[in-house]
Amino acid sequence: RYILDVSGRDLELIKASIVNFERSLEMSSQGDFSHLIDELNETYLSLKRQKRKQLNSKLIRKWGIKL
Repeated sequence: RYILDVSGRDLELIKASIVNFERSLEMSSQGDFSHLIDELNETYLSLKRQKRKQLNSKLIRKWGIKL
């Protein structure tokens, strides 16, 4: 597993890219991509959870705040 340091802006760009790719897959007549779309959504949610953990970790290190 890799730990990504994703800023808020980066996370927004990743989500926009995923949404655009999902739309392309939905409009495609090449096959059913619902499973892939679900995986892309799970990937985004995982990144979002990781971002929250990183923020909590930074708060704990900087301010000693326990969340």
